[in-house]
Amino acid sequence: MATVSGILSVPPHYQTAFDDNWREIMAQQLEHRLAGKYVLDSNIPGNQKRYDQVGAQSYAMRQITARAQRSEPSDIPNFFRWVRPRPFDKTTWIGEHDHILLGSLPDPQGITTKNHAIAVDRLKDQLLINAGLGTCYTGSAGTTATTLPSAQQVAVNDTSAGASGPNTGLTLYKMTKASYILDTADVKDTDRVFVYAARQLNNLLTNVDQVSNVLYNDVKALFDGKIDQFMGFKFIRTQLLPTTTTVGGVRTCMAYQKDYLLLGIGENMKTRIDILPDNSHAVQVRTVILADATRLEEQGVVSILSDESV
Repeated sequence: MATVSGILSVPPHYQTAFDDNWREIMAQQLEHRLAGKYVLDSNIPGNQKRYDQVGAQSYAMRQITARAQRSEPSDIPNFFRWVRPRPFDKTTWIGEHDHILLGSLPDPQGITTKNHAIAVDRLKDQLLINAGLGTCYTGSAGTTATTLPSAQQVAVNDTSAGASGPNTGLTLYKMTKASYILDTADVKDTDRVFVYAARQLNNLLTNVDQVSNVLYNDVKALFDGKIDQFMGFKFIRTQLLPTTTTVGGVRTCMAYQKDYLLLGIGENMKTRIDILPDNSHAVQVRTVILADATRLEEQGVVSILSDESV
């Protein structure tokens, strides 16, 4: 009798049944979660593209105090943002005889191609997050490295008493401050997005429960998937947000308005399936994309630091 720990012993001649389908590993981000929440430029024919911007002028009007008074023109400020699409690829080899040796399992080419598309969707999210929180290039030649200024950041120890207390996770105060920073720059109220990770929703549920039952019901509904709006933000969860360590570090969340992030596509996703004679006629599945992203203005993006160890 064959013995396997925790399983009833069976004679060795009993047959083992095998599933006849490939099943995807589901514990991964399977979709492009920021889809529709940014500006898309799918036409970048060269190696780079400059976006010319006209800055805001003073709202104040000058009072005319004399007849035929001399004009005093004001310059229109100009700014520039750059996108330089970079090539990315994913390649998988499938053995020449796999379709025979795998028996009743179907050819893995289909599931491989699908997984490549999932990787491209994750890449788009990652490029947008990197652009929103990281360094973008500005100036007439695109050589000026521009980071998110401190005025656009909510510190990890920021509380209503000031940034002098202990580190905290995501709190209502931090969310309120992120909204306030956008409001003071007159960023549009519509199409605002709050990107967070799993630990931050846990923080929020606990924090709101201490404030009022009304707010708790709203966030609990968000947790249950019944609504996806809170405090004027569309909530989007992804573990792709940067953290200082793998577990228990400081996570950087992002609040923004969709018009302030741009994804540029030099060439959209393309998948090729080829036979490689020099590699025992293995089948190669290769997916490529040419893309990059930029933050169009700093005022429309806020970073929120959240300690995941508390």
